[in-house]
Amino acid sequence: NIKKRRPEKYRHQMLGGWLAKAEGVIFTNWKIGEFKQIGVSVFGQDYGFASDSSTLIETNIDTTNKIIYLKECFYLPKLTTTQIAQLNLKHAKTNLIVGDSAEPRLIAEVKAKGCNLIKSIKGQGSITYGISLLQDYDLIIEPNSINLIKELNNYCWLERKSNTPIDKWNHCIDAIRYAVSYQLQNPNRGNYDIS
Repeated sequence: NIKKRRPEKYRHQMLGGWLAKAEGVIFTNWKIGEFKQIGVSVFGQDYGFASDSSTLIETNIDTTNKIIYLKECFYLPKLTTTQIAQLNLKHAKTNLIVGDSAEPRLIAEVKAKGCNLIKSIKGQGSITYGISLLQDYDLIIEPNSINLIKELNNYCWLERKSNTPIDKWNHCIDAIRYAVSYQLQNPNRGNYDIS
């Protein structure tokens, strides 16, 4: 009664295709591995509600070896402000969270509930700048970060030669951009509690 091992390709399909890569993906510089704590973690957060999920991603940058360790903390739709704050406090505790600046009222409300939260730095070219920062490092993805892995396998440029990524498969990736851009533009700020 020995079960035959399913072929690797077939097993990936059974997992909902989350290991299958789309053609022309933006990030090829990543692999699944152990999340390591090198100094202080900074968290990135993107907000959604009905069809889009709110996310929280832990980032830890090893600047000496040019490695960014990434861990998906949550990826959930339809969260209330209170639920986001509770999940943030559970995962990030007092660590800094850099949230999507397009949601200033939500950021203010979550911050009022005790989270160490600031808004992301946005502006013209901030998406491509953030992508280029991430492409300059090796990305190590914690194995249980299934939605992040799915996004990395599907996040592509809008057109082959454009500098504009598609506007989907990006809730985790945007959160990572916010946290990493903030730290690498402000290399000393990751060590401080900014109120």
